[in-house]
Amino acid sequence: MGSILTYAGVRAKLAAMASRFLKKKDYEALIAKESVPEITKYLQGTSMYSDALKNVNAEEIHRRDLETILKADLVKDVRKFFTFFVTLDRTFAGYILRRYEVENLKLAIRNALMESEAKKNIQELKGKFYDIGNKALIDPMKIASSSSKEEILSNLENTPYQEVIRNIFASYKGEQPNLVGAIENALDRWLFFGILKATVNLKYDDYMIIKEMVGERADLINMEWIVRAKEFYTLRPEELYNSLIPMRFKLSISDLHKLCDARNTNEVLSVIADSPYREILRDLNANVANVTPDMVTRSARRFLYKKAKKALSVLGGFSIAPFFHYSYLKEYEIMDITTITEGVRYSMKPDEIKSYLIRPF
Repeated sequence: MGSILTYAGVRAKLAAMASRFLKKKDYEALIAKESVPEITKYLQGTSMYSDALKNVNAEEIHRRDLETILKADLVKDVRKFFTFFVTLDRTFAGYILRRYEVENLKLAIRNALMESEAKKNIQELKGKFYDIGNKALIDPMKIASSSSKEEILSNLENTPYQEVIRNIFASYKGEQPNLVGAIENALDRWLFFGILKATVNLKYDDYMIIKEMVGERADLINMEWIVRAKEFYTLRPEELYNSLIPMRFKLSISDLHKLCDARNTNEVLSVIADSPYREILRDLNANVANVTPDMVTRSARRFLYKKAKKALSVLGGFSIAPFFHYSYLKEYEIMDITTITEGVRYSMKPDEIKSYLIRPF
């Protein structure tokens, strides 16, 4: 009865919001556009983005500003869900918003650690950050502009992220090519464990759902990281294993050791092909020798997209799961719109743009 009372009105509201997702014909129409203004005008006519873009002058908008507005709309939806779940624990809700801030911090630190020559166009980053308003603990642009590790840590003062990053900096002395990867894994580890810890005040069914979702995300992130590490870095198997997020869902400890012990990317992909996540490689439709880390990441997102799409279409039961499915789908849809915008900007052919999208065609 508690579940029914908690989620009684959520499913109907969620179904109404989910019905506004772009359809295949909308994707086709966007890909056929020739400029950012044309894309913006089309989005202004969709039920999903009309409100967010209603005061925008499509003729003057920059692609960076379009991405900023769409990401802000995602955060707005997430906050709206907090009002639906009237009994949702505040600590847990806070960690949900932290997820977007962690993505901001990853991007900001990645930029800060780049060569100064590559940081000239820092204003281009603005559109990449999620705006979480007064809930933000950091200024991502300030961190992205940092010129040293010490300045990064100073700009993280009085935040829970400072200790996480300080520990990684202390472990990686000198110029380590895999430093950014280690930072991103450490931030994901902090976030995932924080989310799980915050579920103690939720009902048991919700806890199990979140545990599964977090575990699956950890599995995929660990696989993506191992593929990237084998492709670009030279790490001993034990170093790689120790850098993983220490949680799992479908992958066994044996699977993780096999992945880390693999001698190269092709061997890693062979292990994945024999794992519970073999579907990810089937989706690539490419010769293993030609698979890149970016392709694996994109395929993992497609895997999650398909699962969320299927789950949301059912909307069964009374749990918090549909909220996550909706937020993932909208996040990926915005990524696709951004990809389409870039593709149109560089005059890419429609089929080439489609190959980079998360939504399958």
